[in-house]
Amino acid sequence: MLGFVATKLQEFEQGKISRRRLIEVLTVAATSVRAASAAQKAPAGQPGLKIALVNHFSYTCPNFKQAGDWYSKVFNLDQVGLKDNEVTLPFGKKGEKPYGVTAKDVPLTFIICRTRNLNAPPANGQPRPKSQAVVNHIAYTIADYDRDKVLAELKRLGFDNPREDTEHSFHIADPFGYDVQISGIKMTALTSG
Repeated sequence: MLGFVATKLQEFEQGKISRRRLIEVLTVAATSVRAASAAQKAPAGQPGLKIALVNHFSYTCPNFKQAGDWYSKVFNLDQVGLKDNEVTLPFGKKGEKPYGVTAKDVPLTFIICRTRNLNAPPANGQPRPKSQAVVNHIAYTIADYDRDKVLAELKRLGFDNPREDTEHSFHIADPFGYDVQISGIKMTALTSG
């Protein structure tokens, strides 16, 4: 499995596969391996790993600087770690303890905007297989979510018609058309539409 992951990461870094394809492949691989392993090794009723928080999103796009500027503007994030082809945007307070996990001296989560050659030819001249899996969108929870205030701020930022999903969330598109959901803390798997 480690060799497979390393190969896919290398293909991504070389621009041979897109961000979306990398996430799809790794999600399916991790899910398959975890499910198979759990089915074979774990006694019935034993809990698996419990996710406490999301570490980061690695976002590949045609122009990392434009994406970084957009996320910085919309979510009031600082841009750090600027490199030749990527920028990092941390968020979450240092020292917070969600689900008993202490962030200590690092932000809870961060976005990495990267530029890669999304039109690179397929590896070894082979066509890329069509994926059945799709990462549809990313949702961010906003502190002190107030529907009317969030809507007013989105309009101030130039989003004239954000799509309201529920009373607790809106959808907007980033500069490259990626669906970004902005949610309140009350938006859970039980309240989503």
